[in-house]
Amino acid sequence: MYNVIVAGSTDFTRDCILQLMKTDNVNLSAVIAPIDTKKDRKGNIINSPTVEVALENNIKLFQPESINKDDFYSTLEELAPDFLIVVAYGRILNKRTLALPKIMPLNIHGSLLPILRGASPVEHALLYGFEKSGTTLQKMDAKLDEGDVILQHEVNIEKDWQFNDLYDKIKESGVYLLKEFFTDVDKYISNLKKQDDSIATYCSKIKKEDGKLDFSKDVYSLHNMTRAFVRWPTAYCFYKDVSIRVFKSEYIEDSNCQNDFGKIIDFNNDGIYIQALNGIYIIKELQREGKKRQTVKEFLCGNKLIRGEYFV
Repeated sequence: MYNVIVAGSTDFTRDCILQLMKTDNVNLSAVIAPIDTKKDRKGNIINSPTVEVALENNIKLFQPESINKDDFYSTLEELAPDFLIVVAYGRILNKRTLALPKIMPLNIHGSLLPILRGASPVEHALLYGFEKSGTTLQKMDAKLDEGDVILQHEVNIEKDWQFNDLYDKIKESGVYLLKEFFTDVDKYISNLKKQDDSIATYCSKIKKEDGKLDFSKDVYSLHNMTRAFVRWPTAYCFYKDVSIRVFKSEYIEDSNCQNDFGKIIDFNNDGIYIQALNGIYIIKELQREGKKRQTVKEFLCGNKLIRGEYFV
């Protein structure tokens, strides 16, 4: 029986916890989560999915200010885990903490490492127009996502997928890797593979301003931004100084288009057609500042657009 601790904060973490709970050779002795800070409209703290699943299933829960401080390190020592599994924890573990598990620290990462090391692999797989991505189970080390690979699982990306579609598949893939790993731990640990640093790529944490649409970019890139940022921060632009968030788009490639970037070419119930580099960017679903999310047909019922004016 392997003594396991899981650290994380998201629904991805929650799904992995639920898998470990029904894994015969695993004793899930504790869950570690960041301190919850989000509040609802009444000012009540909103528990993360990790905290919720721990409370619902009476799993020992810790929310330390820092996982690396001496007092909490002593707690981890007492728990004596064979594996410390990190899934979207969002905190850096120092060398001392990484060295604590009796067997090894593990991390589940949402890409096929060494491609897309870093904080936002799901978004960047869509931003770059990848046709496939996947999930990696790796041995953690002190350098970001550079540990030896234990297992990987590939996911094909459909052309119409947005963030939530790929994220859901990445979660399923990660849970599968965890389940597979514990079917034969010794075999998989004995076949660790070093990453090829020469082909590594990196992705940084997404910032709100990354969602700003720049119509001087090619239409394919703009469409991929819409797909990647649909959950957060959402692709956005402005019309007459009013913020417009875009939740769904299409595009038409046309290398003969004029470079009148941001110009409204046409609009109808099916979309708003905007000039961009090498084609037309088509807004399909949007949200005007202070309003609810709408189809273009719904939007046009209460908002007037003028052909020849500009989105910026």
